[in-house]
Amino acid sequence: MPDILMGVSRAGLKESGNPDILVIALPYPCTASFLFTDNYFKAGSVIYSERVAKGTDKVSALVINSGNANCGTGEEGVIHAELMARQAAHSLNVRQEEVLVFSTGIIGRPLPIDDVLGAIENACSILEPLDLERASEVISTTDSFPKFDFVKKGELETFGFAKGAGMIAPSMATMLSFVFTKGDLDYETLRQLHRRVNERTFNSITVDGCESTNDSFGLISLGEVQAELEEIEAQVLETSESFAKKIVEDGEGATRVIKVTVKRATLEMKAKEIAKTVANSLLVKTAVYGRDPNWGRIAAAAGSTEFPIDPFSMRIYVGKHLLYDGRPHPKAEKLAKRYLEEEKEIEIVIDLKEGKNSWTYYSSDIGYEYVRINAEYHT
Repeated sequence: MPDILMGVSRAGLKESGNPDILVIALPYPCTASFLFTDNYFKAGSVIYSERVAKGTDKVSALVINSGNANCGTGEEGVIHAELMARQAAHSLNVRQEEVLVFSTGIIGRPLPIDDVLGAIENACSILEPLDLERASEVISTTDSFPKFDFVKKGELETFGFAKGAGMIAPSMATMLSFVFTKGDLDYETLRQLHRRVNERTFNSITVDGCESTNDSFGLISLGEVQAELEEIEAQVLETSESFAKKIVEDGEGATRVIKVTVKRATLEMKAKEIAKTVANSLLVKTAVYGRDPNWGRIAAAAGSTEFPIDPFSMRIYVGKHLLYDGRPHPKAEKLAKRYLEEEKEIEIVIDLKEGKNSWTYYSSDIGYEYVRINAEYHT
């Protein structure tokens, strides 16, 4: 099968001078599903690509710029996104209706569109086989490491690349993620799978509770391998979960990943909402940063949603250490503190002891460095 190709160029959007334009050229029109931020203040590229995605289930190319969000610039931003798609379509000799555009970076700055179009044309002229690590580096902004992954079982392969580090909260995150499966799926099946995976991964992470303007997640079926739906979904889930955890790990200023699991809830929605609330709690996040096994903050957050809990039967664990089960366990706090000091991924479990449903959210701690980064990051 022909390779997926990529082209990299510079439009001067990053102060570092690093490459900031990425073009992905697919070997043929592929069935694809795209999900975008729920934020009403959307980037021009999101508005444009949402319109395109509603009119087709095929994609031939992706154009991604970093260093400029193309957001908050009025109708001009949408026009610029369309011009970017047109340039890529012309240079690659594909249909413009099968080219989607994505942007990430600083809000409120107009794109230097002539420079961007020139860089897209240049990128399309120097195509090479897709390098997942390199692709992630090009689309990164405040990321401290590239995010990419590859999963293979027999002939079935799933792979992709992503970016994201701050302004992270569902719906999705300040993230771009592109996942490719060799599995052959029709559009409706792909779309349903896409939504299920998104809920369990990118819609279940948080760094700072701030929803972004540019979030986008693409899932592309290359249609090369016949496989069971369960196998394809398992690989897509594994790849997407890998990216989601890496985004949280790379949360601005983060020193710990926090895994919040609510189990034995009466409703899945209840488990998710409580997990989300605990994961977003600044008091819980700062306690983890301070290596403080403060179960009271966890309990208070768990009890603050619209869903009732029984404070006398619920259990709270930090790691394997039971800190509360209707009464506190002070002796376990020293062991939990050592756990917080030694481990990089901290697991918090809230057992409601009332049903069979569970949900997991990934978060990160928050400390002084987060404030410094975002105080100095000009918007």
